[in-house]
Amino acid sequence: MINVWLADTTFIIDLVNNDDGAVKMAARIDSMHSIVFVSAITIQEYLRGIYYLFGDKPNQIDEKLSKAEGDLARFSGLDMNYNVAKAAAKIDADLTRKGEQIGYADVLIGATAQFYQLTLLTRNKDHFERINGLKIDLY
Repeated sequence: MINVWLADTTFIIDLVNNDDGAVKMAARIDSMHSIVFVSAITIQEYLRGIYYLFGDKPNQIDEKLSKAEGDLARFSGLDMNYNVAKAAAKIDADLTRKGEQIGYADVLIGATAQFYQLTLLTRNKDHFERINGLKIDLY
């Protein structure tokens, strides 16, 4: 059986920064010949970080964006769509009613994992464990 994950933004950043846990998890995933997706939200968050850091440095931005896009090219992207938005709306409302809100980007990433029935690859247990029924694989 092939395992299929959705990597959250933290995993991508940790992997690029050679975090031990992320690197070991990536090696484990590679050895299993598994598939890892990223959501459109993770793509936006990752690229936004590049623009924040280098957007005012014209001699570096193109190179940094190119590298970031290369980092993301290793993963299959999942688009935001009506069904993901609907799932996110329910998750956000449920969390708000319980007084357990998390950042909206995390709501959208969690909703993407749930809608596509993927296991979320993250170290952000605190936020994502609040989403009822979300499958999480911590590294």
